[in-house]
Amino acid sequence: MRLIRVEILEQNKQAMRPFVKLPFALYKNDPNWVPPLIGRQLKTLCNKKAGPRRFFLVYDGETPVARVMAGIDQRLNERLGIKQGYIGLFESAQKMDYARSALDAACAYLREEGMETVMGPSAGGIELFTKGLLAEGFDGAPVLLNAYNPPYYAEYFEKCGFRKHRDHYAYFVRMDEIEGRGLEEIVPRVKQRFGFRVEHITIRKDNQDQVVKDAVRVIREAFPPEWEMIVPTYEDIAREVKNIKTIYRPEMTVMAFAENRPIGLVMAFPDYGQVLKKMRGHIFPIGWLRFLLGRNKIRGARCNMQFVVPEYQRKAVNAAMIYEVVNGAKQLGIQWAEGSTVDETSVSSIANTQVMAAHRYRTYRQYEKKLIED
Repeated sequence: MRLIRVEILEQNKQAMRPFVKLPFALYKNDPNWVPPLIGRQLKTLCNKKAGPRRFFLVYDGETPVARVMAGIDQRLNERLGIKQGYIGLFESAQKMDYARSALDAACAYLREEGMETVMGPSAGGIELFTKGLLAEGFDGAPVLLNAYNPPYYAEYFEKCGFRKHRDHYAYFVRMDEIEGRGLEEIVPRVKQRFGFRVEHITIRKDNQDQVVKDAVRVIREAFPPEWEMIVPTYEDIAREVKNIKTIYRPEMTVMAFAENRPIGLVMAFPDYGQVLKKMRGHIFPIGWLRFLLGRNKIRGARCNMQFVVPEYQRKAVNAAMIYEVVNGAKQLGIQWAEGSTVDETSVSSIANTQVMAAHRYRTYRQYEKKLIED
């Protein structure tokens, strides 16, 4: 009889490699799964400056069968006045005992650290891309950095005492459907009426500091109070700009200005997941060549960042920015886009997606669990 055991991993590349490689075994026959870049993920997970966190790997005998990360976002806890931990990067073979071993270990660690609740899956920090388990829409590959998992994960979470916290939606739209909304006539009028302009943003060495300052100003002023995230600082956004410089496209990055004041921001990315599938987790020896050859053949995009400051909401600023992003996307050969993820409590964001003829096609669910009983 084989023994199920849980190992706590050291945060170094050698120890973390089985953790990163586990999904390659679990999804080896799943055509929809998009493998991460192994080297980049190892570097990210071994960063000890990311706050308190611990990595658990479950073994059945000598075979890794489940994993999870548990952490504490101290800045978020200070903002919300709570004692909450988070879990992320959960994966498990199809056996309840494996999943329970991973989730119980994560909860025990957070309980020992004084946390009263746990929420997830989540990445912690200002990460804006990945939220929750895929709960609806299993019929295709995930769009750039969104979650992907088998349907049985939700059952495992619920059997381990987790309950729904919030849903986050993904919306799908084709470029030609947006073109049919009459924006080419509306946008010039609203720009003149409300006194704003929209500019494509090219990030260069000589303007990067100003771009970051403008982005921080817009995000902080427009930050929805219902968002359970930290309000980003200049340092946060500067770090993210550095991380995305290799994948962002100025054709799909715009800011709105009223005179010299930044009032809006929209950023979309080509769906590089279509290329990552062919790279199979490796940049070398030929992964980078596959990336270079495949990036201009991408036909989808993900819009994951839309902000408008309160005074200019309901003045079609968002529509004007989307119009410019759509025109830029068409230049790149983009035929469709996903808007994600939209918090179910964000009424204005949901309304904006519907105005653009987008329809909801996927749901990502975050769960919560009490660690200390009343």
